[in-house]
Amino acid sequence: MSLFATGVTVVTSLDDHGEPHSMTANSFTSVCLDPPTVLICVAHGTHTYGYVEKNRRFGVNILGDNQEELGVYFAKRPEDRQEGTEYHYTLAEGEIPMLEDSMVFFGCEVVGAHVYGDHTVYMGEVKEVIRNEEHNPLMFYKSRWYHPTDRME
Repeated sequence: MSLFATGVTVVTSLDDHGEPHSMTANSFTSVCLDPPTVLICVAHGTHTYGYVEKNRRFGVNILGDNQEELGVYFAKRPEDRQEGTEYHYTLAEGEIPMLEDSMVFFGCEVVGAHVYGDHTVYMGEVKEVIRNEEHNPLMFYKSRWYHPTDRME
């Protein structure tokens, strides 16, 4: 799978105290346009799984090439995250945390879920889209961060 280049997303939800929680994910894809629906896969051993199960909402933040530090930071378990990484959230429609400065934000409501092995595949109907195309996308390829050098239009 490391030979499949992917974009990098951060999935956001609210924790049990109403605080933003985030997890880096590249298991994300568009499912259909009408209604606009996306798919994420979440491991059962993550905090994100419990929060998405409970809230039935999630955000997908597509990271720009200026946000590698966030991709690395949110790929760690919450207890392993060190201080020093700066980020800010705003609450989007449906009280879904949105990482500020992401290239694209999708605010989603869970409309379907399928358990397979140690993951749940969530279908999310997109309720809100916010775009910010000031940067190129951050990508992941051969287990490394990749920064396209040419502006993608």
